[in-house]
Amino acid sequence: MRLAPERYELHYQDETHLDTNPHLSRVWHRVGEQPTVPAAGTNRRLTVFGSVEAFGRGRVEVLQARQDSAGFARYLAALDARHDATGKDLILVIDNGTAHTSKVSRAALAARADWLEVIPLARYSPHLNPKEGEWRVLKRDHRGHLAGSLREFVDEVVAGVQALGGEQCAVIDEVPQWWIDGLRKEPIGRRPGRPKGAKDRQPRQRRSTNLPAST
Repeated sequence: MRLAPERYELHYQDETHLDTNPHLSRVWHRVGEQPTVPAAGTNRRLTVFGSVEAFGRGRVEVLQARQDSAGFARYLAALDARHDATGKDLILVIDNGTAHTSKVSRAALAARADWLEVIPLARYSPHLNPKEGEWRVLKRDHRGHLAGSLREFVDEVVAGVQALGGEQCAVIDEVPQWWIDGLRKEPIGRRPGRPKGAKDRQPRQRRSTNLPAST
């Protein structure tokens, strides 16, 4: 890697969750008084898949609604663009999270084996991944207050990730509109509630009430 930096890039990858409720790291308060901070009511969570290049030559960050194999696939698509733009082979250091080790993710990594080498970290070794420290800086410096709306929350996360630095930063907003609209799940086009006239596959059994025996 050091002998041929013009040919390779080493990326440390990880993902984190960011909550709409403020991230508390330090707060002043009087002795004996419980500090309180404003909250957004129902907490919402955003996931960021990201990686940083070992020599500070860039980063790839993708904001999403969930941490799953589909989210990792979107990150790999952004990594494809990084490879096409630089023309360099990539070395990707990842942990053993389920989003990385699923059948779909393993197939996606294998399809890029001609230019992407994967180095899995040992279990329970976050100290070996510099990306972990970046997440702490992001939450400390940019998530210590309450955003006015979900759209504002996403924009602040984008600005915070860009502030982490790097020569070539690719920050991609893949947050779906249904998340911005305040929905908990992706709409499926069906009206909420049980459809009229729907029947169970198996008839429900009535539970008999145990009454005391007559004496």
